[in-house]
Amino acid sequence: MASKRSDKAGLPPGALVSVAEGEQSATIIRTFAYDPANYTESSGHGAAEVLTCPADTVTWIDIDGLADVATIKALSEHFGLHSLITEDILNTDQRPKLEEHQDHLFVVAKMLSFPAGSTTMDIEQVSFVLGANYLISFQQRPGDILDPVRERIRHNTGSVRRKSADFLLYSLLDVIVDNYFAVVDTLGDRIGTLQRKVIERPDIKDLKALLDLRGSLITVGRHVLPMRELAGRLNTLQNPLVDKNTRRYLNDLQDHTVYIAESIAMFRDMVSNLENTYHAQINARMAQVMRLLTVISTIFIPLTFIVGVYGMNFRHMPELEWRHGYFAVMALMAVIAGGMLLWFRRKGWI
Repeated sequence: MASKRSDKAGLPPGALVSVAEGEQSATIIRTFAYDPANYTESSGHGAAEVLTCPADTVTWIDIDGLADVATIKALSEHFGLHSLITEDILNTDQRPKLEEHQDHLFVVAKMLSFPAGSTTMDIEQVSFVLGANYLISFQQRPGDILDPVRERIRHNTGSVRRKSADFLLYSLLDVIVDNYFAVVDTLGDRIGTLQRKVIERPDIKDLKALLDLRGSLITVGRHVLPMRELAGRLNTLQNPLVDKNTRRYLNDLQDHTVYIAESIAMFRDMVSNLENTYHAQINARMAQVMRLLTVISTIFIPLTFIVGVYGMNFRHMPELEWRHGYFAVMALMAVIAGGMLLWFRRKGWI
């Protein structure tokens, strides 16, 4: 069982305690070292083999799993990371952010996805440390959406191997943000399905689905809005670690986050309107039922009066001895009921 943030209460700043949610995975370190002509890849569980980053290549140290705190601490100390950065890496409930330090940048992002066949959104924190010729990424567990970038490095497709480490950071953030579009599309499809159901025949299950959907939108918005701020800061950051040519791509990344944030805001308005429509439809159905019951009750009031009168046990009632009295009373009741129905229809009440 993972620790909670409250377990760190009272500990000194920079205390290294992993509070990653869910089952902790063993720490696996993969290293990609490349330049336009060459590429090497290695993997292991220790930090010793990745502590050297050749100056003439770009090195990506790709770390899956945060269980081995000692290894992460060793890496942090080797690359001169402040203990508070290491603490933020292990605390996986950080909001997306950018921190500028003397010789590196620290970036926190969130990967969002809907696993196949699931309506529950998967959220995973990815932390990046960008140096002059290296990039270190930390994530909670193996398996992610970053394989397209790894394949570009392996097969030398795209521009990754011809550019510096800041472009690698952009490429990874771009994949993360592009996956937000898939999340937005999934939420949009769910809204469209609920919209049809609510308009045609609302059900109590639809209200629960709307509440779940609103919760998902709030969660996505909570991560997308800081990502928009992060992309904006990267786009305007005056730091030698970010090449001016990379800013063109970062500007496009910022545009994507703005579009996604606006889509989420629009979806939240749509869900709020759907909730209002749901309640209006339920109220309209209830009004129809009450109107029908009122019409039936109103019709039976005079009929009940007639039956009540002739149900009294008086011996000397004028019509008691009349041979055709029963049929006459039944005919009168039918005429009254029919007349009231015609009158209600003319008034537009039924």
